[in-house]
Amino acid sequence: MTEFLKHLLLLISTTIKHYFNGPPRPSWNLQGHIFWAKFISLFVSNKTIEEMQRASFSFRPAPVQAGVVINEFKIDNKYRNEAQVHLDKILKPYEHVLDPEWKNLKDDGIISEWVQFPNDEWEKREIRKTILYLHGGGYYFFTKETYHCITSSLAKIANARVLAINYRLAPQNQFPAALQDTLAAYLYLLNPPKDAGFEPLNPKNIVIAGDSSGGGLSLALGLAIRDVCDAGLPSCAGIIGLSPWVDLTVSTPSILDDECADYIPNVTRGTAAFYAESQASKEFKKKDAAFAAKIKNQNIGPKIWHDSFDRPEGRLQLYVNNKGLAIPYVSPMLAESLGNLPPLLLVAGNEERLRDETIYLAHRSAEPAKYKGPSYNAGKFEKSPFQTPTNTTFEIYEEMPHDFQFVDYACTKMSYERMSEFVNRVTNILNEPLPPSSYNYINIKGELSPLKERHKKVLNWENIGIVPSSAA
Repeated sequence: MTEFLKHLLLLISTTIKHYFNGPPRPSWNLQGHIFWAKFISLFVSNKTIEEMQRASFSFRPAPVQAGVVINEFKIDNKYRNEAQVHLDKILKPYEHVLDPEWKNLKDDGIISEWVQFPNDEWEKREIRKTILYLHGGGYYFFTKETYHCITSSLAKIANARVLAINYRLAPQNQFPAALQDTLAAYLYLLNPPKDAGFEPLNPKNIVIAGDSSGGGLSLALGLAIRDVCDAGLPSCAGIIGLSPWVDLTVSTPSILDDECADYIPNVTRGTAAFYAESQASKEFKKKDAAFAAKIKNQNIGPKIWHDSFDRPEGRLQLYVNNKGLAIPYVSPMLAESLGNLPPLLLVAGNEERLRDETIYLAHRSAEPAKYKGPSYNAGKFEKSPFQTPTNTTFEIYEEMPHDFQFVDYACTKMSYERMSEFVNRVTNILNEPLPPSSYNYINIKGELSPLKERHKKVLNWENIGIVPSSAA
């Protein structure tokens, strides 16, 4: 059956279900229901990882905002080299579980693009609002083009220019290749080449944003910038995490909650369970097994993983080997401290599997002395120099699935408006102080209230950062 015919049958069957059986949640329109069904089909297609990647590269959930201008260019590898110098310092405690191949650059730069509206006179503004956007896709699929609907909407609503990049994807490129590319993009904004068309940006004009794995990568970048502070690397104005994937140990309860009306599957079986075997995947597994054996046999460096990370089935994630799952730049929720970060706006849908980890990260950042991370990191927070609470706004939207900003759900417009307000506040366009940290539940009507009691259960979860037995 051709891909076109499969797509047509999916549209017909979903439309019939929508009008005869109703959508998965009452507030979902047909567009949202179809998007949900299309995304689920990606995970049940029995494609090889290469086929899944190629299919994802042409995935376009929604159109670009009318009038937007997109200019593609490359960020030179000299910025990657500069990023590597910084990362070498902060990754030294973890280098014994990292494949050094990430340093071998196989291309001549990072494919990037500016998303903007013409004649915005951005260059002449005193505050040149700029959003560095990092796309999602589990670290192994999608591109910046997939997210044109989001980046163009942010450019329009926030009246900002958006820089989006194609960072290197797993499994072909392991952690920290993606982090190196995102840090390189940030360095590019701070010190552009002479022919870039703009002067160096004030970091207080820059907001880092991303969704899903890109949301986790945004927070990882924030931690990396914070942790290389001795090199004089200035912090950005703020960070936005949309449905951020911040716990690659998949340890929080909502991951296993089949009551969630989400298209993200139960990932505790491991990412490899979702694609068919190929020659490339066999080679990847063979190489990974050899590297895992090297770590075990040489016994070099401290043990930085929990016993639950040792899985007879092999890798849990394509992005990093199991021994590296708790590295803070891989799973920001597990960092020794989430204090001293720039202001955060964290957004989740009530129906998504990543809900609980976003809730937990929000509380750990706003109250770092109270929520200290996994049990195997006991005592490390007290030694951290980063204990000042981070100004954190957390919002959870009623009936919304993962990455609901992709399409026009009931809460999509309000979410964009709240993001625009956040960008204006942290870049000081409004010339007013930031409100205190808050945790908000937002219903379909847009009304704010405190979190529900069911959302707070994760705060007492004892297995934070421990791979669940169902994944072992």
